[in-house]
Amino acid sequence: MIELYLSKNQNEGLAAYGKYYPRVSYKQTMNIHDMAKHMAEHNTPFSEGTIEGILRDFVRCTREQTLMGNTVKVDDLAIFKVSVIGNGSILLYDPDTDKTISASIGTIGKNDKTGPAVQSLKLLAQATGEYTRDELNKVAKLAWTDKAAAEIAVAKAAAIGGGSNGGGSNSGSGSSSGSQDSGNSGNSGSQAETIAAPTISGETPFDESTQATISGPEGAEIRYTVDGSTPTAESSLYSEALTLTDTVIVKAIAIKNGVSSEVASKTFTKNGSGDNGGGFDTGS
Repeated sequence: MIELYLSKNQNEGLAAYGKYYPRVSYKQTMNIHDMAKHMAEHNTPFSEGTIEGILRDFVRCTREQTLMGNTVKVDDLAIFKVSVIGNGSILLYDPDTDKTISASIGTIGKNDKTGPAVQSLKLLAQATGEYTRDELNKVAKLAWTDKAAAEIAVAKAAAIGGGSNGGGSNSGSGSSSGSQDSGNSGNSGSQAETIAAPTISGETPFDESTQATISGPEGAEIRYTVDGSTPTAESSLYSEALTLTDTVIVKAIAIKNGVSSEVASKTFTKNGSGDNGGGFDTGS
């Protein structure tokens, strides 16, 4: 069973602004040891230690094969392969500097016309067999988390209760504000505590790298994402400046006393960056 929670888009610059989107509420992260223990409990003659050893060998061999330029297909799961994030080279050969585009990793100077072809490598995983999107849609079972179900119920009750006087927006606002603070009991009309959104600072656009800093209200913890997704209480905890080397969207929320702020968002754009490769990017 996959449980979903609801996230409201807070980016005013997007057409999706104000809309609610489902997100997966992940229960835990299973490492190799956890998977070996799980597999050993499935009527297998192999011990937990034997299974763990095989899994670790498989990981090492997968790394070896992908770094040799091969793809590794795990039937009915994913195809693993290494892809590249490329630099944009204006010329294959620059007679002024006697440089050619090179099969190497690095950066191209601001005033250079050619140089290293690759900015960095990344691991991709592409679903295959019974794990493709169409197959997942057939077998997956979905449900709301308890919090999401409660939020939907509150919204429904507010809409039904406030619909007769034409003032549904005010009534709904009061109930929604109360429902976000799930620790309060019954006082849906009272003003819930509000937390100011954090501030994201840093140079953009940038050439090779830049530092992104996030500040928030005193006593609040900052949770952030760099993949464009909406941050939650389970997202990465901000503790020091972020070093960015590629175009990313940094989003952050402040959390204090269990109450979350609105989402702050800032796009950091690298000069000349491009998006290469497809599939699911397994690394940042």
